[in-house]
Amino acid sequence: MSEPLAVEAWACALETSTARITVLRPLAGVPPRASLLLPAAPRLERLEASAFRADFSRDAELFRARLTFAPGTSFYGTGEVVGPLERSGKSVTLWNTDAFEYGAASSPLYQSHPYVLAVRPDGSALGLLADTIRRGTIAIEAGAGADPALELAFEREPFDLYALEGAHARDVTSALAALVGRIAMPPLWALGYHQCRWSYMSADEVRALASEFRRRGIPCDGLWLDIDYMDRFQVFTTNPETFPDLAGLTDELRARGFRTVAILDPGVGVESELAREGLERGLFVKDAEGEPARGKVWPGVCHFPDFTSTKAREWWGEHVRAFVARTRLDGLWNDMNEPSVLDGPGKTLPDSCRHEGTDGSGGDHARWHNLYGQLMVQASREGLVRAHPERRPFLLTRSNHVSGSRLAATWTGDNRSTWEHLRWSISMVLSLGLSGQPFAGPDVGGFSDNPDRELFARWFELGAFLPFFRGHAEKSSRKKEPWAFDAETEARVRAAIERRMKLLPTLYTLFREAHERGLPVGRPLFLADPKDPALRTVDDAFLLGEDLLVAPIVHERAHERAVLFPKHPGGWFPFPEGGAPITERERVVPAPLGTIPLFARAGSILFEHEPRPSTATPARLLVVHVFLDEHGRAAGRLYEDEGEGHAHERGLFRDARFTVSSTENEVVIEEHATGSFDSPAHERFFLVHAGGSTLVAPRGAAKSYRVPRA
Repeated sequence: MSEPLAVEAWACALETSTARITVLRPLAGVPPRASLLLPAAPRLERLEASAFRADFSRDAELFRARLTFAPGTSFYGTGEVVGPLERSGKSVTLWNTDAFEYGAASSPLYQSHPYVLAVRPDGSALGLLADTIRRGTIAIEAGAGADPALELAFEREPFDLYALEGAHARDVTSALAALVGRIAMPPLWALGYHQCRWSYMSADEVRALASEFRRRGIPCDGLWLDIDYMDRFQVFTTNPETFPDLAGLTDELRARGFRTVAILDPGVGVESELAREGLERGLFVKDAEGEPARGKVWPGVCHFPDFTSTKAREWWGEHVRAFVARTRLDGLWNDMNEPSVLDGPGKTLPDSCRHEGTDGSGGDHARWHNLYGQLMVQASREGLVRAHPERRPFLLTRSNHVSGSRLAATWTGDNRSTWEHLRWSISMVLSLGLSGQPFAGPDVGGFSDNPDRELFARWFELGAFLPFFRGHAEKSSRKKEPWAFDAETEARVRAAIERRMKLLPTLYTLFREAHERGLPVGRPLFLADPKDPALRTVDDAFLLGEDLLVAPIVHERAHERAVLFPKHPGGWFPFPEGGAPITERERVVPAPLGTIPLFARAGSILFEHEPRPSTATPARLLVVHVFLDEHGRAAGRLYEDEGEGHAHERGLFRDARFTVSSTENEVVIEEHATGSFDSPAHERFFLVHAGGSTLVAPRGAAKSYRVPRA
C-alpha cells in the first residue's frame, strides 16, 4: 500500500547556475540528512509555494517521486545505459554492477546516475536529479493514449529531488555540472590515442609495442598496464621477473613521448602484507558478524578497503602516493571498483556488509554500494596528486556515481566487437555527457570477441572523435593493435589516429568549455535545435561542440549514409575540404572505407595542428579553417596552455577569439587573445571557405589578416 507524502519546496541558489533550481523535499517523518552525493551543500531558501510539482509516496521498501509531462516530451540522460539515446519507454536500474559483455537487456551497468533530462515540445528543458546514493530505478513511461510519466524509486531513504529548469537543454546541462561538480582541465596527453590490452605481459613487450608505434608512424600518447604487471595480482606490487624496473620503463617511455597508466583494483589479498596492515588498523569492510569481509578477485580471497572511512581513504591514498613515486607512473586506472567480487551475490559484496560511512553514520553495503567506486577514485586521485603535485592528475574509472566525473574519466566497460556495440558507443557517450560526464569513450575495436577488418577500421574512424580514445582487448581475443590486420587496414587506422591528433586544438578548447561551463564535449544533434522534433532521436551522428557534425558509418558493408542536418541558414560545409555548403535538410553522402563524413557549421572556425607522434612533440603549425556564413561572417575560440601542470590557473594560458567579416573584395580576420602563454604554434595557416571556393591567407602570426577575394 502506497502512502502519499507531503512535500516542502526550496529554492536553490548557485552563483554559476544557468537554470532555475527548485528542490522538493518529502516530509517522511525523519530529519533531512546532509547530501551524500553533492560535493558541496548548495544554499537553499524555503518557498511558501512552488509552480513545480511532483507526487511523492512510500511503501514498505521504496520512496518514490512521480511526474507527468506533456505529449511530445523527449527523455535523455540516466547515465551509462545501452540502447537508444532517447529513453522513452525505458527503465534503468541503478546498482553498480560488473557487466561483462553486456547486451541490449543489460541493466544495471557499472555506474549510477540518478538523473533524467526532459526536453519539452517547445524546446525548453527540465533536469531531474534525485539526491540519493541508494539502489533504485528510473522508469520512463510513454504508452499510447497516456501522458508521458517519470517515476524515480529508491530504497529505504527519502530523497530530495532537484528540478533544473531552463529555456534550453544546454542551460540545464550546464546547471547540472555546477551542482555535481565540473571536470578539471585534463593533461593534454590524456586526449591523445591510448593503447591497452589485458595484458602486455612484460616490460620487453611494452618496449616492443612502443617501438612499433614509432616505427610505423602511428601517433600514440599512452601505453597501459593491466593486472599482469603485478606480482600475483597484488595491488601496489610489480612482478619482479617480468617488470623488474617499472620506474626505469616509465622513464624510458616518457623520453619517447609515451605516458604510462597502470591499473589498480580494490581487492587486497588476505595473505599480503597490505592486508595485515589494513587489518591492524580496522580499515576493511566488515561482514554482518563484524569480521573483515572476504571475496574472490584476481589475487584470490581478498579484503576490501572501506572507502567510506576517512582513515581508509587516507591510508589508500598514501599507498598510491608511495607506489606512484616509486614507479613514476603518469596516470591510474581504477577497475573492478563496483566493487566486483567474483564469488559474491550479484558479483559484489553482500548487502549485509557494514561500512563506517562518509558522515560516520554507518550503514550496510546496500546503502553505500553505489558510492564505493567514486570514493576509491577520490582516494586514488588524492594519492596521485601528492605523488605528482606539479602535474594534472589523470585517472580512469569503471565504476562511478553522478558526482564523480570531476574526479576521473570513464569508459563504457567490457563491450564486444560487434556493430551493435559500435553503435552504442555513440549513444552511451552522449548519455553520459548529458548526465554530467563529458570525458568518456568505449574500448575501440571491442574488448571481447574478434572484429573483422571493416569493423575494426570503422570503429577507429568513430573513436577518433569521441572524448576518450583508447584501444583495448581481453586476453582471449585476437591482437587489436592498429597494425593487427593487413597493411590497408593499418593505413586506415593510422589515418584515423592522425585525424585525432590534428583536431586536438579544437578538442582541447571543448574540454576548456566543459571545465568552465559543464557542457559535453560530444553532443547530441538535438542540442543544436531542441525545438526540432526530427533531431530528438538521432543517435547515429553527433556534434563536437556546436560546430563539427560527425556522421560515422555504423552498419556493416555500408559505403554511404544519410545525414540529417540541423537547420542552419548558411548550411554545413564538408570538413576539412570545404566546397559548397549543404543547405538541404538531409543528404546521402559517400563514405568509402577509410573516410568519415564530417561537416562544419557555416559561421564557425575550427582549428587543426600538423600530425605528430604524440603530444610530447610541440605543434608548430596552426591551421585555421574559416567557414563563412550567409553574411560573410564567422567566429571561433582557441584555448591553449602548457597542457600540463597548474600554471594556467595563474594566467599562463592563451585564450584567443577569432572574428571574421568580409566585403566583396576581401575577408578580414581578427584575433584577440588574453593570457600570457606563448604558443609554440607560431605559424598560422588560414583557409577561408566561402560559397564553394577556398581562399588561403598569408602565413605567419599576426593580430589581423586581410585575404583578397579575387
